[in-house]
Amino acid sequence: MSSSRDKLLDIALEEIYQNGYHGTSIDKILKKASMNKGSIYHFFKSKKELTLAIINERISIYIEDKYTVLFKYEENIIDELIKLIKKRDNFNFISGCKLNNFVQELSSSDNDFKLSLEKVYFRFEEIIEEVLIKAVSKNEIKHDDLKALSIYIVASIEGCLGTAKKSQDEKIFETCISQLEFFLNSLKTSK
Repeated sequence: MSSSRDKLLDIALEEIYQNGYHGTSIDKILKKASMNKGSIYHFFKSKKELTLAIINERISIYIEDKYTVLFKYEENIIDELIKLIKKRDNFNFISGCKLNNFVQELSSSDNDFKLSLEKVYFRFEEIIEEVLIKAVSKNEIKHDDLKALSIYIVASIEGCLGTAKKSQDEKIFETCISQLEFFLNSLKTSK
């Protein structure tokens, strides 16, 4: 069973995702959670602290859980990466990517938000880099700068998601991500 703190985090995440940080009030979160004001301040000193917890405990964990599954593959690593990138079951192309939305709204307005969001991005890039290192070691791809390539892949994923949100169309995402797929396939070696 979820704790009151978890319930607040989950409801606040959805509210901020749908309405933005500035468009979400503590009162609205509490009403949806059926809690009083004392409940939120028992766990968090402020809306900002609540939002930092969302970034660190929900968005960060989502990225970790989604992409570290790639570590288990010992062959066809790039194919598995492409499959995972393309898989967007139940993705909301109207509201977009949670990480991207938070970055767009908050990273330039507050240094604490910027640092927390940057940490999530750095970990995302690090996971992709580890996958690429393994793919190179297995002679699946050839590339000289895997750090730069991992940054490019994450930027491409997030950019394709943002472009699809702009059009509110999954087909736009598929078209955009197909270009990343084409590029990744071009790096493959002929074993």
